[in-house]
Amino acid sequence: MWMNTLLLTFVFFLIQLGTGLSIVALAPRELISASRLTKVQFVVLGYAIGASAVGILLGLFSALVGDLRLHLAIMISLSAFGLVWTWPVWRPRTGDARQIMLWLLLALPLALVTWWWTFGAFSSFPYSDIGADVHWMKTAQEYADSGVVNPYASQSYVDLRSALAGALAGTCNLDLLHFGWTYRYVSILFFLLAFYAFAQGVYSDPSRKWIAFFFAGAGNGIGLLTNGSLAVAGSVVFLGVLLGKSGQDEKEDLRAGSVALLILSAVTSLFLAFMLNNNALLLALLAVGLLLLRLQGKAHRRGSLLFIGCVWPATLLLAHRGSYLHIPAVLGAWLGYLLILHEMSRRPARTLSLLRALSIVLPLALGAIVASVVAMRLGYLPAANANAIFSHITGLVLGRTIQSGDELFLGAGPEVAVIELGRAVGPLFAICIALAMAWWWINRATASPGTASDPTQTARVSKLLWSWTIGCGLALAALSGFPFLYRTTMIVLSLLAITATEAVSQLLIDPSPASLRRRASAAFTFTLLAAGLVLTVYTFTWRPDLPSSRYQDFIRPAELAGLVLLAALVPLTLIRSRRIHVCALAAVFGLGVILDRAGLASMSKSYSYGALPAGATAVTHYNASDLDAARWLHDNLKKGILLSDPYTLGMIQALTGAPAAYMFSNLDTVNEALAKRMRTVVSTIVEPGDGALRLAEACTTIRPLLQDINQETYFQMGRSDALSGILRPVRTTKAPETAAPQATAPEVSDATEDADRDVVQNFLGAGQDTWQLVAVINPRTIEWINLGAGERLPYFPPTTQLESEFIKSLRAGPFQALYANKQTAIVRIPCER
Repeated sequence: MWMNTLLLTFVFFLIQLGTGLSIVALAPRELISASRLTKVQFVVLGYAIGASAVGILLGLFSALVGDLRLHLAIMISLSAFGLVWTWPVWRPRTGDARQIMLWLLLALPLALVTWWWTFGAFSSFPYSDIGADVHWMKTAQEYADSGVVNPYASQSYVDLRSALAGALAGTCNLDLLHFGWTYRYVSILFFLLAFYAFAQGVYSDPSRKWIAFFFAGAGNGIGLLTNGSLAVAGSVVFLGVLLGKSGQDEKEDLRAGSVALLILSAVTSLFLAFMLNNNALLLALLAVGLLLLRLQGKAHRRGSLLFIGCVWPATLLLAHRGSYLHIPAVLGAWLGYLLILHEMSRRPARTLSLLRALSIVLPLALGAIVASVVAMRLGYLPAANANAIFSHITGLVLGRTIQSGDELFLGAGPEVAVIELGRAVGPLFAICIALAMAWWWINRATASPGTASDPTQTARVSKLLWSWTIGCGLALAALSGFPFLYRTTMIVLSLLAITATEAVSQLLIDPSPASLRRRASAAFTFTLLAAGLVLTVYTFTWRPDLPSSRYQDFIRPAELAGLVLLAALVPLTLIRSRRIHVCALAAVFGLGVILDRAGLASMSKSYSYGALPAGATAVTHYNASDLDAARWLHDNLKKGILLSDPYTLGMIQALTGAPAAYMFSNLDTVNEALAKRMRTVVSTIVEPGDGALRLAEACTTIRPLLQDINQETYFQMGRSDALSGILRPVRTTKAPETAAPQATAPEVSDATEDADRDVVQNFLGAGQDTWQLVAVINPRTIEWINLGAGERLPYFPPTTQLESEFIKSLRAGPFQALYANKQTAIVRIPCER
């Protein structure tokens, strides 16, 4: 089974890449060459387009033809065409073999280490955290069973996994739980490819390029390729592409007209995407634009600039609408580089004092925000809320204001930003990069005046100051608390990786021979800081009652083994051989950052999941009982509409593909009014009392829910067309329902029962087309019905069992018990009788 999954995972990524390349092939090959993308940058662009395009195209195919095998065959043919047609552009040459082997030697173990501390160490197959995977797995399983991609299952984007994974599951028996494990590892490999493409744009010097790639890869804490992470990774590569254009022929590409054309084309792409407000139409616009470039005929400089300025932003917006923030950040960072490079090239450099001031003030401002948030958390300062100001921006861009309880509210605020940015950057990297910058300024003050006159040295100093000031500036913007701006962390870390590369190179590598005292001071200081964090914070705790204490057990062996390896690498930094001590220095810094991120990951798990229960061996919200119930549902109930608590409901949907009576984007954004109605229905099932009265009350509560059933479920029942779902807008202004339901059950009369029965019968259908209302009950569901407003359940599965008398009462009552094990009961609600 695992070999089949590994093979299909490779096919999955290959199909997405080939599909994207077939779309890029609409542009003339000469124009692609004139854009001067490196082969790796071209491959990343092709994959980023294809990852989004595959889902859209499979959705269109499924709306027209009901044959799943034909859908997959078309995609494979289209992908093969793209791979073959663009082969001359991206095919490896003989001289590339060494680069490929070196990348593999670095990337494969680095990806495995990252996979381990982000996922593998905290999982135990088949149990893992699939909370973030519920929506794509549900859509994939539904597609595998029905042959139709549900267009209403997508929110503001078409998930890059659901359609193709569903096609492979329905035709090649891809196990989606297995796929979740292998997909994560290949995801990290893609991020490492993106970092290499970024480093290629920044550096032509091989040694600096590989050091920057290694530092960026070691600092990467994102272990899953989703629409959001694809958009931000593509933004990093886009920045590398722009920097690569800046480093080419200065007489041609750095003219003000070229810069203005790139910015204008990118802004135009943003505007058109905003006006179209639909992913399928945006993909069509991208294809038409590439075709128009082909019809122009001979490639020229302006066409290559349009290709870069229009195609990259459109690609990123296809992946995720968070790119409305990422693209301006990338353009701003690029313009900052051009400005700093221009000013540093002047003699004397007039802005050097300003850059020195910014390099000091910006990190101090970051520290002040972090200190303020901590003080607010401890009650020393009053809490601040800028959501009213931010709502003006979100209302314009996203069509939604920030309201308590919705998803935007959960992603807003400086406190959330500090936590997310803090666990992504890590204390060791933050402290050491600040010390390195301070050391660099001190070293510069004592250097001879003529060292900055060399153009190569000027460019290196410009990269250092640019990456540090822009990186700190973006981090400062993220800490403002604007919703989800902290998701630009990968851009911030990529910039700081350039800072680290330049600081290490200029302080410890460029001087030849490098000072033994400098190397010893840097290596020992870094190792002592890493050892202090690992031994006193990450692996051992002095208070076992802390929520994070038991998470440390998962990562402790790897942390201690890594610390031993780190100490063993330190003597290698003192060896005279330049190649050995340079590699050893990079390895020490990279490994230290990895240990820091891994330890911090174990500490911060309680922020997302709460305290770990006694005896838990994995971070998961389901157990064997849940899996057995889900498999029974998938095999025996093809037309069931599910009711349960959101934790159970999401997991059951992911494994069965079955529709639900209500929707939610995550566990913290279930509409409270809707949740109260659901709790009322479940209460009538589990609480004792007159059976007929409880059934009537449940059906009375269900009737308005069925009348306002979500569009995703409505489509799955065959009540709406696919084309309307494909062309629906991704930005909506519909406010969430806030009206509270009636506090007590209404009076149930015979007329009301007849009306309820008619509504339910009309909705659920008759004969072979009948759909059934099904409730999934377990101890967590029973606990859920007693929650108050704002309360939430523990993330982990229940440890108690359903009482045998309770299961007997279900079988004897009006609610038909279809299935039961020790922890889970599946009950039919026969409202149509």
